[in-house]
Amino acid sequence: MWQHLKAKCAPQNKHNERTKMTNSRNAESDDQTLQILTTLLERVSASTKRTREGQVTYVIGNNGTGKSRILGELAEHLKNAKPARSVACISNSIYDRFKYGDSGLIRYLGARNAPNAVFHSAIERQLSRFILQSMLLDRRLFTRLSEAVHMDLSFSLGRDVEMEVKKLLDFDLTQTRTRGRGKGKARTHADLLTSRPLAMLKRIAEGDGRFDHLTEAQLPVFLRYLDLTLDIDLHVRLPDGSSIGFKDLSTGEQNRTLLFAKILSAMEEGAVFLIDEPEISLHLHWQMEFHRTLMKLVSGLRRFHVVVATHAPIIISEAARIDQNRQRNVVMVLRRVLSDGDTPGEQPPGSAPVTCDIHTFTDVASHEQLVLRYFQTAPYHAHEVSFQIADAVLRVAEDAGAHRRGAEELLREIRNAVGLSDEAKAQIDSAIELIQEKLVPSIQRALVPSTKETV
Repeated sequence: MWQHLKAKCAPQNKHNERTKMTNSRNAESDDQTLQILTTLLERVSASTKRTREGQVTYVIGNNGTGKSRILGELAEHLKNAKPARSVACISNSIYDRFKYGDSGLIRYLGARNAPNAVFHSAIERQLSRFILQSMLLDRRLFTRLSEAVHMDLSFSLGRDVEMEVKKLLDFDLTQTRTRGRGKGKARTHADLLTSRPLAMLKRIAEGDGRFDHLTEAQLPVFLRYLDLTLDIDLHVRLPDGSSIGFKDLSTGEQNRTLLFAKILSAMEEGAVFLIDEPEISLHLHWQMEFHRTLMKLVSGLRRFHVVVATHAPIIISEAARIDQNRQRNVVMVLRRVLSDGDTPGEQPPGSAPVTCDIHTFTDVASHEQLVLRYFQTAPYHAHEVSFQIADAVLRVAEDAGAHRRGAEELLREIRNAVGLSDEAKAQIDSAIELIQEKLVPSIQRALVPSTKETV
């Protein structure tokens, strides 16, 4: 009664309490983010040293748990880290949290061509640049890309490339003079108007359009011309010998090819790859194959670290199933703390702190387990729910109740899963009651044969 009157008579105090609670949650969230970043930085440092092997860290969680923000902050921390490392910030979404632009060894390989602007008009030129950049590192990487996406890519340029280059540079020079600042491409690329590079560009335009037929000398020159926004068309050769334009492919096919080309363009020893939501536009089979393909792409590196932020549990479960380094590679699971009666996915933004649990790939048993325990959503088939219930009870029985509290917490989390049937909830309630009433010893006695029976 007194608390009710106090709250009613002192609204300012109530406001102060809300402010304190908000500040407390923000501080708790900042502490958790710092812990996550510290763990990631330690893993990056360990896997990029000369004596270590590459590692993969998946960061998984529902929307609003801060996955993309963590990648963005990790990139900023790596900017000043020692020793310096090449860092590729990769995304096919315009909503990534990476800082736009290149800074030292930090490369932005996202979908924006200016801060908060969308890169729509020149996907083919962007892809061509990534291909050329990867070939400058190792010509064989183009073959690796072709095999990964099962595409035979070629290119074509306009008929009068010399005139196009002059127009582009003249336009840029005019813009630079009008703005009255900066050097502009016309000045930094003035040598591209001289006879030798123009003759090389003409030979490229008149060639067969095969990336793998370009000479070592042509690669860097061609790349510089593409930096001028030179028009280029990409073509995909079909098994029957015909071809279609790259622009005619589905959004998923284009995004997948761009994603893998971005990875290959940053293939250097000790590199760090920060990949935000690779599942965008990918159908189920490509999500299942993502980790296998990723490992093939980076197979030429000994020292690397890949951090992938995703909310696609199928990517994680398939990675855990096929990966050979199951103890080194880990999953960081981000979850919002649920209060009693809360439904997962229905909390307002920032309403609850985020927790982080780290598991090796060995801990991930199946896709259904990920969906149930880490996304708190009941899978279509009920056997995973039954398995988790039985496993929790038997674990308490086997260790004489030492992990009773942990088993109860796990079962309560499972009970809050979205889509759980009433029958499954009743089973969980019975299991919790069984543990609370300390009936587990009777189960333990039933599991262990008596001395007389043994004799």
